[in-house]
Amino acid sequence: MDRTVCEVNGELLSATQNLQEYHGCEYLSNLRVHITVESLRRSAVVMGENARSGFLEHKEDFTQHLQAAWCESGLSGVLSVVSSEKTEQVHPIVKNACKYLLLSLWLLNGMHLTIFPHLKYSDEEICRTFSANSDWSESPIRHMAWHSRAKKYALALKDDTIRVHYSDNVLVPMLKHKQQRNITDMSWKPLSSSALAVASQTATLIWNIDPNSLSTRPSSGSVQLLPAQHCPITSVVWHPHGHDLLYTCSAQNSNNVVVWDVSMKRPQVKQRIRWCGGVSRLLFSPDGSKLLATTSSNELRVFETGGWESEKWRKLVGRVQTACWTPKGTTLLFALEGEAKIFSLQFTDSYLLDQPTVGGGQHASVAMDLTTTDDDVPTIIHTIVMDPTGQRLAVLFSKDDPERRNKVELFSCSSQPVFSLSSRGYITGGDSTEADDDVYPTFIAFKPNFDLGTCLTVCFSDGLVDHIPLYFNTSVDVTTAPSIHPNASVLHPLDGDSSLLWTTSTAPAPSP
Repeated sequence: MDRTVCEVNGELLSATQNLQEYHGCEYLSNLRVHITVESLRRSAVVMGENARSGFLEHKEDFTQHLQAAWCESGLSGVLSVVSSEKTEQVHPIVKNACKYLLLSLWLLNGMHLTIFPHLKYSDEEICRTFSANSDWSESPIRHMAWHSRAKKYALALKDDTIRVHYSDNVLVPMLKHKQQRNITDMSWKPLSSSALAVASQTATLIWNIDPNSLSTRPSSGSVQLLPAQHCPITSVVWHPHGHDLLYTCSAQNSNNVVVWDVSMKRPQVKQRIRWCGGVSRLLFSPDGSKLLATTSSNELRVFETGGWESEKWRKLVGRVQTACWTPKGTTLLFALEGEAKIFSLQFTDSYLLDQPTVGGGQHASVAMDLTTTDDDVPTIIHTIVMDPTGQRLAVLFSKDDPERRNKVELFSCSSQPVFSLSSRGYITGGDSTEADDDVYPTFIAFKPNFDLGTCLTVCFSDGLVDHIPLYFNTSVDVTTAPSIHPNASVLHPLDGDSSLLWTTSTAPAPSP
């Protein structure tokens, strides 16, 4: 399968086509890297053993045993220790009371697991389930984050290291910390050249990488550790205006949106979403006026960041798998778990409002239906991302989708007169030495601040990081540009009865 090289004049070009008129960006070729599995430093894994087997046994007194049980399993661990038959330091009445409390806790947890089955997952399974990477467990690259201004990006790898690649520097700093395990998300701080926030299984880390340093291994003084208020951390996002505020959340039974004052190392529960099973993802609108919080349940919520009032949309047929904002923050696009449809939700422009208001529409609408006619071949959307100009949308499919798993579909977007999508074709690539079915994209992201259009970065399952420049006139309405598929359907948000699926909490729910 030919590797897609670029988009020129509305057409996706492959490496085998005539590219005499194509003028590529030199720094993009310098940033094209290949992370092989052999290059990763793997820790020894022994079946049936865990980290405890590497330490000598030592005797603990009863208090230390309780502290260890609390740190490992919380209240249930403490009750289990106190009610244990081997415990002789506890009165039998207290021991029996703890047994009944533990039994009651198990019953409540059983009811909770019936509503939110993901709560029985291990931390690694939570990281895999809610990651933006379609093959988080096996891919050499687990996450990728472009800097908003500089020509550099960070790669989080399977061996729990982070490598920072520059366009004008051959040095590649490698970031490693003992608390940096199972990375799920990364975010560069706006208006800062060096601060990188990292979400991991047990903590949030803030790295400060001096771009002028000649060291490839930043010291421990370059990292700030924020103890986990909930874990594993599944999303980290800086305030888009460059404030020293970092927002975190966890999909593992944590209903809190926590904001850190990083300079003071002080956490605060900004919002609490009850009975949601966990907050899986946070996403600011580009103007910072709204914050999307997706949950582990069939609900999404949008906060306005002035007074932190919110609106929620329920009765979704599944949890939100992925979402993105348009540049003006007036349209929210999202897809549901296991679904092949892209939905849109309209919001009032915050600049037209006298006071902070969410201003969301009552109904979500179908913007594009990617369902195939073959019922035996499911189409499953894993990730959608929109470029900073608002004229291109990229869709990454699940690795369980047999037909489109090795492709990224590209769409042109238009907001006039209503928001619509039109297919541009498929982006393919990977290592040409591998069979096509063995190499597939696992992560996608658009580069901010790209001249003459936009640039899509695709990470492949073989460890290749490729950059595809998409050249188009940002001042021209894309609806007038030629499409690579003239017969591609365009579904407007207000068309069809099937678009009326959900309603805000402030309006009565429509009948199905």
